[in-house]
Amino acid sequence: MSTADLSKAKLRSNLTAAKEARKRAELDAQLLANRIALLKQEEERAWKKIDETRKRAGEIVGLRTVNEGKFMAKEDFYKGKWEGIRHAQAQNAYNRDKAKATRDATERQLHDQKKRIVDEVKAASHQHLLHKKERQAQEVQLNTERSEAIRRQKAEAKARVEREQEAKLTQFRADYENRVGQEELLRSRTEALVAQMEREEMELIQRLQNTQTVQRRAYEELESALGANNQGSNTTAKSSPTTMEVSPS
Repeated sequence: MSTADLSKAKLRSNLTAAKEARKRAELDAQLLANRIALLKQEEERAWKKIDETRKRAGEIVGLRTVNEGKFMAKEDFYKGKWEGIRHAQAQNAYNRDKAKATRDATERQLHDQKKRIVDEVKAASHQHLLHKKERQAQEVQLNTERSEAIRRQKAEAKARVEREQEAKLTQFRADYENRVGQEELLRSRTEALVAQMEREEMELIQRLQNTQTVQRRAYEELESALGANNQGSNTTAKSSPTTMEVSPS
């Protein structure tokens, strides 16, 4: 094989290598675009999951509120029922005391008719005292029950407010930590993507520079080979009547 043929083969090889390098660069760019598209899809799915989680949390809070309302209503029902029982017990005790006082008065009247007036006065005084004590006892009991109910209601309201505040604080803390985690995740992913794209950009620039250098050398070698062929052709034409035409390929 002549020197010209070797030069042509080398030029073709260099051109082929340059084309392959260009194709690889285009393929890398396409892969990068695909990865960027996949990252965007992943981000959309992540935000969709965040929205679903927030919606579920709202439903749970609403259900908890409904259950608490039912529990308070049931508690009020049993509280009223218990107060009714206590009132009935107090009324029965009063009726027993009253019946006993009546029996005592009757027995005293039968025992001493002479002291009937005195006994009646004593019975009336005793009856009045019983009524007074009963009223006082009822007032004390009602006041005690009213105070206890007010204290219990205040304590329950305070506890309910504290539970609600704690629940809100817990939910706020969870939401905040979730948002911070998402932001940190997105930031780290973005920084990693930027670093990767920067590396790929530097590699593309370097490969492009190398390709341009190879291309420049190939053109120089082609021009050198063409110049050598032209000189050889002129020398041959002077010594031989046959003319050889070289076409670049």
